[in-house]
Amino acid sequence: MAIRKEKMPKEQETKFKDLPFGQKLSYIWEYYKIHMIALVLVAGVIASAVYYYHQKNFDSVCEIIVVDGLVEDYGTRQDAITKGFTEHLGIDGTSTRVMVNYGYSLDYIIGDQEATVTQNKVYILASTGKLDGYLTEEEHIDHFSSDKELFLFDLREILTKEELEKIGEENFFYYTKQDGTKYPIAVNLSDTKIKKEFKLTTEKPYYGVVITAPNKENGIEFIRWAFDL
Repeated sequence: MAIRKEKMPKEQETKFKDLPFGQKLSYIWEYYKIHMIALVLVAGVIASAVYYYHQKNFDSVCEIIVVDGLVEDYGTRQDAITKGFTEHLGIDGTSTRVMVNYGYSLDYIIGDQEATVTQNKVYILASTGKLDGYLTEEEHIDHFSSDKELFLFDLREILTKEELEKIGEENFFYYTKQDGTKYPIAVNLSDTKIKKEFKLTTEKPYYGVVITAPNKENGIEFIRWAFDL
């Protein structure tokens, strides 16, 4: 839409040349304020569109949710876990990214809905194929598992025998079905860089790969990176 310029009255044109700078600005604002406001609004819309494009126009190669745990600089994509795993995968972190999402909790507190929100969030992400890794406290690692569906991969199906031996059976979390069958579904990260070097606040962190993971291989690679396999 073309913006029509409103011409300044003839009798004021001569005066304008002799006015101090401040008064010139006042005259300009008086006669062109509608147009200037329109231009500012248009510029704002364009800037927002450009910002949104650059923020959202990327490929996520691994989506990990951290429940009941934080690290320094979380939420900025500059935290040690995000940066370290990004470098390990050899991606640029801009057009292709690792997404580590913090700020969730399954600790139930009376009058607080955060645990319910977290539970629904995880269910939705997993059921829609938008979650690769699940990292949380030991007490919550099997929160979404059941005899019908483990939620997390059996480690024996995704890691080699040699990798399992290097990790050590003492670092496995087993889900036990009602018939007594045990499945190793997660690894203890307490003695890895995730806890010791990056200072993850989770007291006893466990990690597993979600069975509906869209980036299954990178979800598995997180384990190899954590344990330096």
